Amino acid sequence: MDKRIIPLIMCGGAGTRLWPASREVRPKQFLPLFGTRSTFQDTLLRVSETSLFDRPIVITNASYRFMVLEQLAEIGIEADVILEPMRRDSGPAIAAGAVFAQNRASEAIVLALAADHVVQDNAGFVAACRQGLTAASAGRIVTFGVKPERPATEYGYISPGEVISGEVHAVARFVEKPDAVKAADYVNSGYLWNSGNFMFPASVLLDEYRKVDAASVEAISNAVTNAGRDLGFVTLEPEAFGAAKAISIDYAVMEKTARAAVVPVSCGWS
Repeated sequence: MDKRIIPLIMCGGAGTRLWPASREVRPKQFLPLFGTRSTFQDTLLRVSETSLFDRPIVITNASYRFMVLEQLAEIGIEADVILEPMRRDSGPAIAAGAVFAQNRASEAIVLALAADHVVQDNAGFVAACRQGLTAASAGRIVTFGVKPERPATEYGYISPGEVISGEVHAVARFVEKPDAVKAADYVNSGYLWNSGNFMFPASVLLDEYRKVDAASVEAISNAVTNAGRDLGFVTLEPEAFGAAKAISIDYAVMEKTARAAVVPVSCGWS
């Protein structure tokens, strides 16, 4: 398969749960918490194999724009940097990235990744992306389900359904963060941790989002269409972007679409 994936790196969060190491002015995704590089930098390097991945898109808060450029330069990677004028949760952020990617390539396949995750086995991650690309190219919205190491209560879970292709399954059920008893039952029943990272055709993601909230998708599209460009940054039009409802991508799309699929991964993803 010669189609390449466009990585969409989401790094606009404040990271306040790791206070005081992570602060509003320098959140955790920009800190070298697990080595000499930040998790933002490691995420970008993880999707730098040019035979599989295209030029990345970074979507971040305007306050972090120069930090993003500095960290990109440190690892020698170039990216399109989109600035959110205000935070609107993962739904509008991912939709804005999808619109931007679709403007670049009408049949774009996008991989939306959180910038603060840790993956210990990069080869395993890339293999999972190749599996996901096959399903996404067939019109699926693919999430990555981590094989549980314990009955964790801090993650949502995914119940895999029928096999679609290779190791990719349809999603039978998404469940919220459970208590300890339910978590143990989910692990014993073969459920996966929901990593909150997705691969999708940009057009399919936007179509499914429209079924839930067409007005927000229109506002987000207008924010991209009327975006400003300054010092190499793409600044979403504030009034239009601000009109989109703040909502997570899980609630906006994943828990409602019939196109959801899951790739089980065991590459030390956390």
